[in-house]
Amino acid sequence: MRTDGKKKNRLTITAHVLTLCLLVLSVAGASTFAWFSSRKSVGSYAPISSPEALYIGAGHIENDTFEDIRYMYFDGMDVKKADHVDKVFCVYGTGIGNYKIQLAFTTNNQFIYSIYHASESSVESEGAVKYVTHQTTPQTFYYSVSGEAIAGTFLNKQEVEGESIANAENHTDTYGSYANVNKYAEPIYWQTSVAETGRARGAFVNYYILRVSYNGKEVNDRETDVLCLAAKTFNIHAQS
Repeated sequence: MRTDGKKKNRLTITAHVLTLCLLVLSVAGASTFAWFSSRKSVGSYAPISSPEALYIGAGHIENDTFEDIRYMYFDGMDVKKADHVDKVFCVYGTGIGNYKIQLAFTTNNQFIYSIYHASESSVESEGAVKYVTHQTTPQTFYYSVSGEAIAGTFLNKQEVEGESIANAENHTDTYGSYANVNKYAEPIYWQTSVAETGRARGAFVNYYILRVSYNGKEVNDRETDVLCLAAKTFNIHAQS
């Protein structure tokens, strides 16, 4: 929608932690939030006997106190101000040697999604992403991109008339036999090419920056992309 003559495009983020995925529906004109289950709620779905745990959070973690992923929110993205938006998130857990990050996203706005490793600091630096915690006494931290974008593989992407859309390869897994799906609502699937390193014994936290780029294109007013962000265990006990 338009606000003060500036075009606002919308991104709704959905979290997929282990096998749990919560879809978020936003109301036109309202801020769009990533609204996820908290770590405590997700844990209730895991087998009680399992010593492994893997979660996605937003921003800073300290003394096992996590920032719920719902705080990774997008309240409208203005293509007139910048060509991309950076948001910080983390993957944290216990007893997970390796994992892969996965994305599934719709293509109404033709965004480009990139993920970078990030370093955390309490001191501000140029280009760093600012994150303010949601504690009783808020703290401010800054996250900087480390290295190039993490390499990944698209599982069902195709280019049609200059647009990136999903092919039919994963349609049955997503929608079953239902065929009447708009081409922009068919999600594209992506995952990291190489497993990320956790810690097979003990706890860990790895910080990342999700970069949403506009690719130099105009985007449709009131169009909403849905992004599913996942962390999936991979060869759990391979290394410490």
